[in-house]
Amino acid sequence: MKQANDAIYIITETPARADELKRTVVLRGYDEILCIPYEGASVLLKANPPALLIVDMEGDTEKTARLMEQLSSTVRSLVLADAFDESLFVTCHDHGARDFIVKPVEEAYLVSRIIRALQEHRMEQSMFQKDRILVDMGVLSAHSGVFTTPYLLKLLKQQAEAISPYGEESLSLLVLQMEGYQSPLPEALAQELLSTVGNVIRESARGFDLVGEYFSDKFAVILPHTGRRGAKALANRLLERLHGMPFKGASGAGCLEVRIGIAEYVGCRQYEELINRALEDLKGSEPKKAELKSGSSPLHQV
Repeated sequence: MKQANDAIYIITETPARADELKRTVVLRGYDEILCIPYEGASVLLKANPPALLIVDMEGDTEKTARLMEQLSSTVRSLVLADAFDESLFVTCHDHGARDFIVKPVEEAYLVSRIIRALQEHRMEQSMFQKDRILVDMGVLSAHSGVFTTPYLLKLLKQQAEAISPYGEESLSLLVLQMEGYQSPLPEALAQELLSTVGNVIRESARGFDLVGEYFSDKFAVILPHTGRRGAKALANRLLERLHGMPFKGASGAGCLEVRIGIAEYVGCRQYEELINRALEDLKGSEPKKAELKSGSSPLHQV
């Protein structure tokens, strides 16, 4: 029997409908297909989240909305609805639904959407396993998911040494400092803050930028083939996204303050000089105070 996290769960109140869906989704590699009723489903899903959850509404919009609100957003789900309901659609989407399909639906289309969802799940599992290996090797930080400080410095040295003193290549470094809270934070809060800010930086940076922690209260981004103008564009994106981010510190609710320093590898003889220039620029920058906005997403509370 396969582990629960490699299984498919089907939620429906009608045994005949459960059997019909089960026959539809019998796919190689997912032998664990469990049909469960709405009642008690949220408890089971929290204890053993599946690879894919299929929710067959059967006309009860309120019951489906309540179930989706109780789910973790990490549970990959597919909702079969009797009709399109905008409010329910938004609720399902906000709580992790990958598909919202209005019945009747062709079996071939339903199977294709299920296969795609399962493939995405397996890719995520593979990436998670690779990340765990990189964490064990000291390449990725277990707290933020970006490069550790030693590995980031190693990458920066490699990037700097690859630049010819007579060439036209460019290289920039961005250093972001987090402020606005009493230090040190409790360990759990500090980890949550690093994870949240690290995700924002990763999502804001380009695919070939190199993002890492810079000791305990900073992040750094290496921008290959990029001058100061390009680094400034990233800095503006980060300020825009981090501005207004609320968090819970040891002394209560607060707002994140951010300062950013930028340096370009022009006239530098080694990578340490680039770091020093970025830190000097950081000292001269004004802290960006993040005022708490009304309606700020609780997902950013740490």
